[in-house]
Amino acid sequence: MSKIHTALQKITAAGEKKAADSRTAASVKSAIRSEKEHRQSTPLQYKQQIEVNVALLAENGITVSGDHARELRDEMRRIKWPVLANAFGDQSKEIERSNVVMVASATSGEGKTFTAVNLAMSIAAEKDFDVLLVDGDIAKSHASELFGLTEYAGVTDYLSGEVPHIMDVIVGTDVPGLSLLPAGRADEHASELIASNRMSGLVTDLSELVPNTVVLFDSSPILQTNESQVLSRNVGQVLLVVAASKTPQPAVKEAVSLLGPDVIVNAIFNGMKSSFGKKYRLGGYYGYHYQH
Repeated sequence: MSKIHTALQKITAAGEKKAADSRTAASVKSAIRSEKEHRQSTPLQYKQQIEVNVALLAENGITVSGDHARELRDEMRRIKWPVLANAFGDQSKEIERSNVVMVASATSGEGKTFTAVNLAMSIAAEKDFDVLLVDGDIAKSHASELFGLTEYAGVTDYLSGEVPHIMDVIVGTDVPGLSLLPAGRADEHASELIASNRMSGLVTDLSELVPNTVVLFDSSPILQTNESQVLSRNVGQVLLVVAASKTPQPAVKEAVSLLGPDVIVNAIFNGMKSSFGKKYRLGGYYGYHYQH
């Protein structure tokens, strides 16, 4: 754990001035509102709507209620404020597709889906912002599973041309501010679909769909598939989840080296060894701007 911690601190020192995590919630929200207060968000019209299974989310450690949920919500607030600042604050002018965020990890089992879903719920709780959670982990699609969307058409169906309009597969929810884009059917050509021009166009379309919306991708592990490596070239921010006592320092460095050259990367230190479906504790947040 100390080696990973030290490695992340060294990377942080290289781009400390670019990080937004030191800003307070009040200053972040103030900056964002001043930029966006003149824009009026038009609610999307969903062809599909679901009721979120709160009990299932709670069973899998997603913030719902109770003491653990309060603590986790506080940790998620510390993560989301820099993300929102990068997405909509002054620095967003320097970041292409600044509101498109990819949650990734070097390998599987480090808590990236847990982080992505909790972060989505946390952003949805903000009165000034919405979030579209996209399941970009085609092979595993844990996010789709949590919301009961494994049989729904989604990303792959749109990219393959079987679904003509993306709004045909975006799913509204009864959670204010939260919408979902399922992974869709498994496809052996997922890597090629993610790398296609249609995918690049999709990311652009999603980033411009409605004002004040974070497009949050739960991606596949960076070192186990190349989909997330390709996707990172289309997003503005990457949240890299690093598991304590599990992720080797070389794996962290290799994962970072495979990301897009201009993307903003923020590392989230997951301080408790656990498996998907158990309670986690996120032990730290480190921001840096990485360039090859």
